[in-house]
Amino acid sequence: MPAYLALSIYAVLALGAAVILPTMVDRLSSAAFSWVFGLATVGVVGALVGVALTCDDLSLRGVYLAHLCATGVWVWMEIGCRTSAAAPGVRRLGFARRSVLWQEVMWIIPAAGIVALTWRGVNQWGVWTFALFWAGHLVLRLTAYAAAHRRDGGPLMWPPWFAAGLPPAQVLSAIFPLSVTGATAVSVWLMADALEYGLETAQGAGSALIAAQAMVVCAALWLDVLPVDVWIRRLAQMVRSAQQRRFASSAARLLRDG
Repeated sequence: MPAYLALSIYAVLALGAAVILPTMVDRLSSAAFSWVFGLATVGVVGALVGVALTCDDLSLRGVYLAHLCATGVWVWMEIGCRTSAAAPGVRRLGFARRSVLWQEVMWIIPAAGIVALTWRGVNQWGVWTFALFWAGHLVLRLTAYAAAHRRDGGPLMWPPWFAAGLPPAQVLSAIFPLSVTGATAVSVWLMADALEYGLETAQGAGSALIAAQAMVVCAALWLDVLPVDVWIRRLAQMVRSAQQRRFASSAARLLRDG
């Protein structure tokens, strides 16, 4: 299989699963959610072991495995963040406005674990993978909070210890242009680097995978600020209106001809 095709298939499957799985799990019942999270916790132990085993493997196989294991740890963290919300016993979907600060602090633990397991190893692609997931998670949250604040005009709920005195509408609104520009620049730079090294090499494959992650972050940021749901509803209304007009015209023609 050509290197570009293998990388494309892997990126679509791995990054697609990373985006879709937390949302699907969040819609499960409480009992099913507990079982799934328990199984995911067992799986994340295997992912950390995989990160440790590939830290000295700078082959294509090692790069793909390190990226996959780090992605598994990130998915586990995203699922874990949904186990609680502002109100006890309530789970939330997506980047909720009323999050708890400890959920963000907890990201330090797996990040430190991945760094420790790969310390002095030649394969650091797992570290970079998790770092980009973490950075994308934070900028997406802050962008969503800024948009919610501008929309509602209420106080920013997260994190209360430093956001209470800030002018969120002015300060946090600058996050989106900076973050989306940075993510775009990173993706373009890494993809150029990957093409220069070649997708058959470990450096090229790793750069291409991180570039694909940055592209996903860019797309998520745009979806966070653009009123896509409004556009979809308006399009659906236009289609329904056109169908109703067509039906009324057909009925009038039948009555006239009959």
